[in-house]
Amino acid sequence: MITDFSVNINTEEEAMPAVEVRGEIDVYTSPDLRRALEKAVDEDVSAFILDLENVQYIDSTGLGTIAYTAQHLQERNGTVFVVCKKPQIKKIFDVSGLLQKNVKMFDSKELIEGGVGV
Repeated sequence: MITDFSVNINTEEEAMPAVEVRGEIDVYTSPDLRRALEKAVDEDVSAFILDLENVQYIDSTGLGTIAYTAQHLQERNGTVFVVCKKPQIKKIFDVSGLLQKNVKMFDSKELIEGGVGV
């Protein structure tokens, strides 16, 4: 089942900004994701949470959008904390090499505070 794409940015309640994405991240939705990530990662932010728990699919364009943001943060020694349990999404990040850089994968937001990455 395909879920309509949506992006929600929470910069108020979290210790760091959180971007929650739903649906599919592909060539059609990547521009919306890019704008949301740019908004969440302003000049004062060195880390943020990217919640992909409700994402069913990511193509290379979507992954490139995330990689671009991660590279921008790496220039400030920042980190992208990705939240996702789905094996197929986790594998895409692993194969891409992003997890060898400043992208850290977690099964839940609660684990980020404890520093227990997967």
